Amino acid sequence: MKKHILSAVIPALLVPPAMACTTILVGNEASSDGSFIVARNEDYSANNPKHFLIHPRVEHQKGEFKSHANDFTYPLPETSLRYSAISDFDTNDLSMGEVGFNEAGVGMTATETIYNGQQVLKFDPYVEKTGITEDAIENVILPRIHSAREGAELLGKIIEEKGAGEGFGVAFVDEHEVWYLETGSGHQWMAAKLPRDQYFVSANQGRLRNYNPEDKANYLGSKTLISFAEQHGLYNLKDGEFDFHKAYSQDVENDVTYNYPRVWTVQHMFNPDLKTTITDGTAFPVFLKPAHKISVADVQSALRNHYQGTAHDPYANNNPQEPYRPISVFRTQESHVLQVRPKLPKAIGEVAYVAIGMPSLSVYVPYYQGMEHYLPGYDKGTDKFSDDSVSWKYRQLQTLVMQNYNAYAPEVEKAYAEFEKNTAIQQTAMEKEYLKLYQSQPQQAQKVLQTFEDKVMQDALSLTEQLTRQVMTQMTHDTDMKYHFEGA
Repeated sequence: MKKHILSAVIPALLVPPAMACTTILVGNEASSDGSFIVARNEDYSANNPKHFLIHPRVEHQKGEFKSHANDFTYPLPETSLRYSAISDFDTNDLSMGEVGFNEAGVGMTATETIYNGQQVLKFDPYVEKTGITEDAIENVILPRIHSAREGAELLGKIIEEKGAGEGFGVAFVDEHEVWYLETGSGHQWMAAKLPRDQYFVSANQGRLRNYNPEDKANYLGSKTLISFAEQHGLYNLKDGEFDFHKAYSQDVENDVTYNYPRVWTVQHMFNPDLKTTITDGTAFPVFLKPAHKISVADVQSALRNHYQGTAHDPYANNNPQEPYRPISVFRTQESHVLQVRPKLPKAIGEVAYVAIGMPSLSVYVPYYQGMEHYLPGYDKGTDKFSDDSVSWKYRQLQTLVMQNYNAYAPEVEKAYAEFEKNTAIQQTAMEKEYLKLYQSQPQQAQKVLQTFEDKVMQDALSLTEQLTRQVMTQMTHDTDMKYHFEGA
């Protein structure tokens, strides 16, 4: 995720990417239950509360979408599909959608910030003023697409015609497949279909490599992707097969500590016997068949990772200057795991598990595609703390815990883990009841689903408030003991 350009002040190659994310994709034959999984941590600012929204279906639309971040515009679809979004508080809830499902059963997450090569950007720079950026991607694409592939094709078409305003990766998922698209430059891009039996990890760097323009079932790309690289000396046919990463991405000193450790850590979680070194990112496989089937809980655990149990854990070691950038950072705004189970009705077969704020100190709550509304407070909050904002309730607890991580985090993590375990049991019961009703009594089935959602949202909030009181009580006692002047 990227919202501000710092390179005007500091040379681009030396700028640590302050706004950044981590993405994990899992094919249905690599998952433990046959589901497709698309997940990402959205990292930017702890003072940027998210608004959870459900945009209704709109017919006979006219006019155009206008970006909040720059001058990008795009015609509104005549029919805008119903879709969910998690937006920034300061965009009038009409942009920075980040993640969601639409009524056609397509999910997407946007974006993974990536940095294209400085050499290629000399020939085809980002179209910063009028090109498409993270601010516009979900709200332009998701209301109008009916498949994951169509999402990649439409975004690619926009990049070619209007330009990309920044470097990014975007994932699309439906009941059949997962597609991942990366920019190459201002107008170049490629996308690949995730192999069903494999997974993929990205951490703020272009990761796609192989591209076969003849294999249209598994690859998509800009019309001049290879010829442009040849024309500008970014690729020579004599060097062998075209390598998208080598031609269009970059490997710089900052990647070694900022990006490589995250990809290496997740790959070694899912493939413990993998023979790669943490400092050689160019040797990391792009797609991998996991050593064991990957569950939603496994992906959540990966998104919560902060090198715990090692010398590189910045929280347990109280080291904010730790050179290895962890996956779970305090400025994570929300962490999401999209799960698509093709054999179930879309309303319950598609679930967005979302942890608000720092995932290692938060709880993943399931939000089903068929839910009709969120609780009051999910669409509240500004960059100043307020009691009416759900996002701020979670952030308040996380802020308190981070004052003494080793003292306060274990109880919070334990309580949230137990909540997630119990919620999974309740989900199974709810889904069983829903399946009995949805064909013959659809309204009653919908009521069962929404009743579950209302309860789990409230229960998660109640637990968070209880934990906040608990930590505040202990913190007060600890402060008293630290400054406890008494005695004769």
